[in-house]
Amino acid sequence: MILGLDIGNTSTTAGIYNDSDIIPFAIYRHPTVKNTDHRSLAIQIIEGMKQQDGGIDRMSISGVAFSSVVPEVNRAYHEMAKSAFGVPAFEINCRRRLNFTIRYNDPEQLGADRIVNAAAAFAEYGGGTVVVDVGTAVTFCVLLEGGFFDGGIIAPGVKTAVESLSRRASLLPEVPFEMPDRLVARDTVNALKSGFFYGWLSLADGIIARIEKEYGMKFRIILTGGYAGTVAGHLSHENLLDPLLAMKGIKIVYDMNV
Repeated sequence: MILGLDIGNTSTTAGIYNDSDIIPFAIYRHPTVKNTDHRSLAIQIIEGMKQQDGGIDRMSISGVAFSSVVPEVNRAYHEMAKSAFGVPAFEINCRRRLNFTIRYNDPEQLGADRIVNAAAAFAEYGGGTVVVDVGTAVTFCVLLEGGFFDGGIIAPGVKTAVESLSRRASLLPEVPFEMPDRLVARDTVNALKSGFFYGWLSLADGIIARIEKEYGMKFRIILTGGYAGTVAGHLSHENLLDPLLAMKGIKIVYDMNV
């Protein structure tokens, strides 16, 4: 079995895969703590394995792979893999063998989260695809036929904006990201909900429309990330929701290299 870890700015998703599968059969999450150490990580991860149906013995783990956008924790994950599972951790980055070509001016700047999303999208859906990841940041990745990652767009994330506005404006409370009672609200809470909800819908639809105009073609739209399920049914562009895109990509890249 393989342990895969998608380390995000807010939370980390752990998945356990059978050797031949790209979809984990067990998934659990824990907060991302930037000053963590390998001992704390080992306890957290092993405890999560024990809590899965039937429990998962750590001795059954033969490989560890991770994708991280939090470089402060990477060393702790490498040390955790060796101490808890007796294997070296496979860290995903642009220097690994991939199923696509990166057209960034400096490929080292491309985040591992976008690499694993692209790897899974090319494998599952092919080129002519835009991956929209709605998380701490909202990212758009343009994938072209022939296996080219042509570039992308990064915008502020939903939670980041909600929390920032609440901190800076004394009379504006922090609100959940959800559809309001009506578009034109008659109270402050729903006015905020409307601004964030329809604002991010408009951002996503607007950027997708500009990408399609730029390339002169229609794209397949894949939504993923923590808030993707909230917006997927409300975009004007037809889309597919794939909440496990990153977890699939981690295993795909691991299998290509190990």
